[in-house]
Amino acid sequence: METPPNVILLDRVSVRSRKMLAALDEKGCIVTLAGNHQQARNAMAHDYFDVGLVQLLEEDVDDVSMLESLVLDSGFDWVALTNPRQASDPRIRPVLARMFHSVHFHEDLVGLVCLLRSISRQRAISLNADRKAVLHVAKKILIGTSPSMRRVVKKIHTLADVDAPVFISGESGTGKELAARAIHELSSRTHAPFVAVNCGAIPPNLIQSELFGFEKGAFTDAHCRRMGKIEAASGGTLFLDEISELPYDLQATFLRFIESRRFFRLGSRKETQADVRILAATNRDVPTLVEEERFRLDLFYRLNVLEIRIPPLRERKEDIKPLVELFFEQYKQYRPSGLMGFSPSAMARLQDHDWPGNVRELMNTVCRAMLMSNPPHIEAEDIPIANPGTPHQPPTLEEIREQAERHTILNALKRNRYNVARTSRELGVSRVTLYRLLDKYDIQRTYDRHPP
Repeated sequence: METPPNVILLDRVSVRSRKMLAALDEKGCIVTLAGNHQQARNAMAHDYFDVGLVQLLEEDVDDVSMLESLVLDSGFDWVALTNPRQASDPRIRPVLARMFHSVHFHEDLVGLVCLLRSISRQRAISLNADRKAVLHVAKKILIGTSPSMRRVVKKIHTLADVDAPVFISGESGTGKELAARAIHELSSRTHAPFVAVNCGAIPPNLIQSELFGFEKGAFTDAHCRRMGKIEAASGGTLFLDEISELPYDLQATFLRFIESRRFFRLGSRKETQADVRILAATNRDVPTLVEEERFRLDLFYRLNVLEIRIPPLRERKEDIKPLVELFFEQYKQYRPSGLMGFSPSAMARLQDHDWPGNVRELMNTVCRAMLMSNPPHIEAEDIPIANPGTPHQPPTLEEIREQAERHTILNALKRNRYNVARTSRELGVSRVTLYRLLDKYDIQRTYDRHPP
């Protein structure tokens, strides 16, 4: 038997909405009423819906942008109940373009129910076929089996076609830059540059020249004109990571650029124009920064036209296993010969951890476990996770690479009985390079005291 469609009905006129609820209920639909946009958002946060139905007959034109945002955030298709006059209203057209279908109020109820059932059926087929959402981005993979990550991937596809600023929020290590790259690569700007700027990694006194560029002689060390990041991204996408770290006195200048697409290089009186799409991300709570007068509210509004929130790994633990399998294959250079994978107890240990460092911490932990484990399987005791309540800083990929390099050099020295010449030939490096690496990793040159 076919599952009845679960419908959310948004209508501010209570008498009319109750009549519609009764009619749809009689036809076998499951209907939840929402009297305004906030009630609809609250309902969507606590329930799963197949399709949305909105009455536009009395809809205030000023609320169209709010409705458009609601439709984009929902993750499912909507049907608008409207009339021919509204369908031709240019103020209504943008939100109608986001709808799966618009139905005139005089059409019969049977046709509406058939449409709702069809949308519900197609959604079920789509979800069943797409149990695992996968995006290949810049030689990396954005993957997830959880409903929240499937919604993120679907939203990335949706927002990529809308050439407007996107604000990406989420904790450190969740993959905000990967989401930004995905939006760029799926957009019409994919063949133009993608320029990423970490606002927190640039000293405050240099960030203006980094973003806007400078002319020769603009300051002491300005020996030639230099293009800024904004100009370098012209025609493409500018991704501002950790936008919350942008100095407050520079935020007004950047807001002017967003509004006019024009800017001045440092030391220039001539305006330069750049057509870029702005993507911004942060792991900070921007509304709190606004209250503390550390971030401009008007700039936040301009950046937050569209929004994506990347959920932390602790909220989507069903994604841990496919991520572990992905990293195990992706970083196979760290695997000893014969290592086949993670034992059930090791996988359970990974899934029990809360991962405060999110996907980045999980990736580093998997790489380190592969490096330090003995075949055939990685066991629970091989996984470097601190005890609960103990602060643990996961190793970076650079640290893991250094551990692997040191391990390789030591084994080569042992095989060649600490003969530097033979060891350097085996490793494919010069003797000078090998001496430098021995000093770097504090490897005792045993042959100095006991020549072979």
